[in-house]
Amino acid sequence: MNVWTAGSGRSLIALHGLGGSGRYWHGLARHLVGWRLVAPDLAGFGRSDKPALRYNRSFHLETIKEVVAWTGETPVLLGHSVGAVLAALWAASRPEQVSGLALVAALFPRRGLMPSPALRLAQGNPVARGRVAGGVFRTVWPAVSVAARLTRRFPSGLVSDYGRQSIGARADTMWTTLADLTVIEDLAALAGLSSKWPSLILGAADDRYVGPGDHDRWQNLLPAAEQVIVPAGGHQFLIRTGFEPLAAWINGL
Repeated sequence: MNVWTAGSGRSLIALHGLGGSGRYWHGLARHLVGWRLVAPDLAGFGRSDKPALRYNRSFHLETIKEVVAWTGETPVLLGHSVGAVLAALWAASRPEQVSGLALVAALFPRRGLMPSPALRLAQGNPVARGRVAGGVFRTVWPAVSVAARLTRRFPSGLVSDYGRQSIGARADTMWTTLADLTVIEDLAALAGLSSKWPSLILGAADDRYVGPGDHDRWQNLLPAAEQVIVPAGGHQFLIRTGFEPLAAWINGL
C-alpha cells in the first residue's frame, strides 16, 4: 500500500472515498497541530497495488489493520464517503484499537444506493466485469479528467490518482460497503460505543448524495457523537470550502 504521511505527534488515519487517494487529505495536514496524518491509498486505488482479487470490505479491513499496526499506536480514525463506512466498520469490529472516530459525508448503506447496472456489474463475473467497466472507464475518463482540471475543483495530483483506480476495486468496494445490506449488521456493533471515545458526524446541507436521513442513522448508532452540518459545499465540501471544521474537532481532542 502507498501511504502518505505528514506532521508529527499522535497518529490520525484518514481513509479516502471512491476514486480518491491519500492525497485527498493534503488540505487537512496544514491545519493540524500535534498530529501525524497517515493517509493510505486503499488497495486498488491511487498508487497502491491492484492485485486481481475481490475487494470486499473484509479485505479492506485487513489492509487497514496493517496500517494501524504500522503506526504502533491506537489512532483516531476518520473517513470520507465510502472511507467513512470503512472507518466505522473498523471501529465497530475493533473498538479497543480506536481512540476517536470522525465520519465525513458518510452515506449510510441501504437498498437503492447503487443503480441496477452497477449492481449487476459488481455481482457478475470478474473477468466480464473488468472488460465492460474498463471499456466504459477508458471512454469516459479523458472527459472527466479534462473537466476536473479545467474547473480547478480538485488538486491535479488527486485527479491523476483518480485515473489510477482499479475498476474491479471500485465496483467491489461500492457493493460490499453500500449496497450489501449485511454491512448494516456489522455496523450494529457501534451501538453503545459512542461514549467510549470521541466521535464526529460531519456533513454538508447541500450534499446530494448524503442527506439528513443518513446523518440520523449514524446518530442512532453513535448517539454521543457531535454532529456538525456546514451550509454548503456538496459531497466534496472539505476540498471546496476547506478542512477547518474537521481540523478544529481533531485539534480539540
